[in-house]
Amino acid sequence: MIQMGPMQRHLFLILCLLAAIPAFAAPVDITATSVTTADDPSPQAINDHLELLAGFDLTGSTESWGGISGASIAPDGGVLTLISDYGTWFRLPLQHDDSGRLTEIGAGTSGRLKDEQGDAISSKGVGDAEALMRGADGSYYVSFEGWHRLWRYKPASDPLRVAAKRAARPKGMADLPRNEGVEAAALLPDGRFLLLSEGGYTDSGDLKGWLGSGKRWAEISLAPSGAFRPTDLAVLPSGDLLLLERRVSVFGGFAARLSVIPAAAVVPGARLAGQEIAVIVKPLPVDNFEAVTARAAPDGSVLIYMLSDDNFSDMERTLLLQFRWRP
Repeated sequence: MIQMGPMQRHLFLILCLLAAIPAFAAPVDITATSVTTADDPSPQAINDHLELLAGFDLTGSTESWGGISGASIAPDGGVLTLISDYGTWFRLPLQHDDSGRLTEIGAGTSGRLKDEQGDAISSKGVGDAEALMRGADGSYYVSFEGWHRLWRYKPASDPLRVAAKRAARPKGMADLPRNEGVEAAALLPDGRFLLLSEGGYTDSGDLKGWLGSGKRWAEISLAPSGAFRPTDLAVLPSGDLLLLERRVSVFGGFAARLSVIPAAAVVPGARLAGQEIAVIVKPLPVDNFEAVTARAAPDGSVLIYMLSDDNFSDMERTLLLQFRWRP
C-alpha cells in the first residue's frame, strides 16, 4: 500500500471529485460586427411583409466556433442554442429592445454533444449535426448526416450534456447521399417529426422526406423549385412551417429563400410546396445559410433568426440575420 501524507490525500480527494462530475461547458466570447448600414438603424424593407431588423457577423473566441447548421431560440428570445457540423453546441444570450429588435449577442458557453455511451463526439464523421429540434418536455433532437440518424437528448438540468438516446429513423433515411441527408427537420406541435432531405430524390424527381412519430413513419416529399435545396425548418407561432432553402452557383454565389408550408398540408403522402416569403440575395448580407428559428414578437409579428455555416473557411462568414415578418 502506498502511504500518502495529508497534502497528497487532499489532492487525491480533489482529483476524485473532479473525475466524478461531468465536464463543465467552456465559455465562448462572441464578437458581433454589424453588417447593416451603421448610420441608418431603421429596419430595411425586403418586401411588403418582411423587413431586415438586424444583421451581425459573428466571430467566436474558440477554435470550435463555426459550422453552424441548426438553431433553436427560447420563446422569450433570451437564449439562442446552436449546433455545428462537428457536434459542438453553443448557447448565446441575446438582448433585444422593446420592439423585439436584436441589439446584442453576449458571451456564451459551448461543449461537445455526447454519443450513446456518454462520450464526447470527437469527429465530423460522427458529429455532423444538421438540424436541432426542441420538444415540449425540454428534450432536444438532433439530425445528423454522413451517418444518417436521429438522436434524442433527454430533459435534464442541461440536456445537451447528457448521453444521447437513439430515436428510430425512417426506412430509407440510411440510404440518403452521404453529404445530402436530412438537413431540414422540425418537431411539430402534435409531437410528430417532419424531415426533409437535401439531396435524396424520389423516382418522380421530388426531394425525399418523412412524417412520423419516431416509431411509425410515412413518406412525404418536397417539390423542387429551381436550384434551391432545403437546409432547415422551424415551427412558426401559428403552427405552420418556415422552410429555409439555399442556392449556390459559381457566378451568383449564395442565395437563400424563405417559404411557408401550411400545417394543414403536412399529411402522410403529401407533396409539399412552400409559399415564398422572400429570396435573400446581394446586396443584402448573404452567405451559406443553413439554420433558421422563429418566435412571436411583442407586437404579434414573427421574428425570424437565420444563421450561416462558414464551413470553417476564411472565405465564408457566420452571419446572424434577424427579420420581422408580418403575415
